[in-house]
Amino acid sequence: MKGNTILAIAVCLTCFLIGYLAYLSVAEIVEFIFDNTSACEKSLQSCTNQSITTQSR
Repeated sequence: MKGNTILAIAVCLTCFLIGYLAYLSVAEIVEFIFDNTSACEKSLQSCTNQSITTQSR
């Protein structure tokens, strides 16, 4: 019975770690995507602002 308990705890711990690592991976991927899209939007806005300033001269 003691071996089964240790095995059950090991399986639960392994499943928890797999789930936690999957969560961290998804969180990092989403953060990476949001960081890149905001950078593109900022550069687009700065390009738009420059073209407006150039046209007004």
